[in-house]
Amino acid sequence: MAKSKKELDKDLMFSKIMPALNSNPFSSDASSDQTEAEAEASPDSLSALRDKIFARSPSFQEAEAISTINVMESLVLKNVDAVIKRFNVCSCDRCRCDICAYALNALPARYAVVQSSAIEKVEAEIPKKVIMDALIKAAIQIRSHPHH
Repeated sequence: MAKSKKELDKDLMFSKIMPALNSNPFSSDASSDQTEAEAEASPDSLSALRDKIFARSPSFQEAEAISTINVMESLVLKNVDAVIKRFNVCSCDRCRCDICAYALNALPARYAVVQSSAIEKVEAEIPKKVIMDALIKAAIQIRSHPHH
């Protein structure tokens, strides 16, 4: 059956936005061949999209690779261990994740499209005080009310 004009526009728009992907994982044709159980068992199309958009794939380690990163997330993850040690907070995985989530919710998202070699330059633009303030508040909150 022929596609409607609306579906053609979605596919065309996706190909313009994400030219690196061979097929649109959100297209109705991509999911029509699979049953629901098969689609849940193989989330390759969505993970491929995430890997292309965000710096999660091994190919991002190359010097010329360009990807989208949340600079705040990167800075929080780099500094969370120092704050945990300084404020004597439980260092289990749950508490570490809670502190990171609490801090990231307090901070504004700062996404940047960068090459892997230029991440430090983008991170240097954000004052460390802002990151540390959010982490300290998060550590105090989680220390007083741990989720375990």
